[in-house]
Amino acid sequence: MDKSLLHYSYSMKIHTQKRILFAVIYVLFILTFTNLFISFVLFPVRQSSESMIPDIQENSFVMISPMLKKYNRGDIVLMNPRKKLMLSKSQKFMNLMTEFFTARQCSLYEKPNFPGTNCQLRRIVGLPGDRLYMRDYVLYVKPAGTKHYLTEFEIADTPYNVTFFTAPSEWDSYLGVKGSFDEIVLSDNQYFVLGDNRKSSDDSRLYGPVSPSDVNGKALVCYFPFNKFRFF
Repeated sequence: MDKSLLHYSYSMKIHTQKRILFAVIYVLFILTFTNLFISFVLFPVRQSSESMIPDIQENSFVMISPMLKKYNRGDIVLMNPRKKLMLSKSQKFMNLMTEFFTARQCSLYEKPNFPGTNCQLRRIVGLPGDRLYMRDYVLYVKPAGTKHYLTEFEIADTPYNVTFFTAPSEWDSYLGVKGSFDEIVLSDNQYFVLGDNRKSSDDSRLYGPVSPSDVNGKALVCYFPFNKFRFF
């Protein structure tokens, strides 16, 4: 074989290997940057239930920012799962790799139909120091330092809509999510969250007040469906 041809073949091989290595490094860089961005700056969430209607419809997509740590009355936040899945080390590693290469859009062991194991969008309606009670699915709030109770809508920083439930006279009040409860007082590190669909939402009525560590981020905008586009 001609030595010049052999040298050319060898050079092409080295050049091809460098191009493949560069492509692999580039893809890993993009994936790493994307995962860091969605972990600390901004990421999308699909609302898979009717718990936040009418403002956030089922199958809507919402942008969440984990950077925003100051929560105001009326804010929509993403709650962390209340229950952790019991996974082996190998399962955790496989799940971590799956989430890494799909930019956290897929999980091997997520159980969408198992209550408490998924993140959920909820609205902050009670702030630290508030006194609260509910009657017929409407929350009444007396903020710390004030003398009178007002409805949640009168004191919310941003306006919002809720779905109420008018129960028939024969309805058993112990069934489903309760629409009334007596006064509770939030401590200095507690928030009260509710779903906008008051008749079909697991929220602080079931699991009690939450702390800042239970919150994964604040909702900024609903961007899909496009006809429901809105900032929060």
